[in-house]
Amino acid sequence: MCQVCTVVSIILGVVSVLATIAALIGVYKAHFLSTGLTFGTLNDSASLIALALFLFLTKKLSTGCPCQCEMKK
Repeated sequence: MCQVCTVVSIILGVVSVLATIAALIGVYKAHFLSTGLTFGTLNDSASLIALALFLFLTKKLSTGCPCQCEMKK
């Protein structure tokens, strides 16, 4: 991997991990209200979809070269 790819993958990795943590906090705040657990609302579903999306993107970005410099050689 070239130097640019290393820097870009580190930056994307940190951003995707922070976004995943934010989505996890969103899931917690959407499901655990002051009145107790809630399920089936739009906020609950959207927060779970966001968490799944960011988990997928974090896994996808952590493997491979973002600019595919190995394929150019």
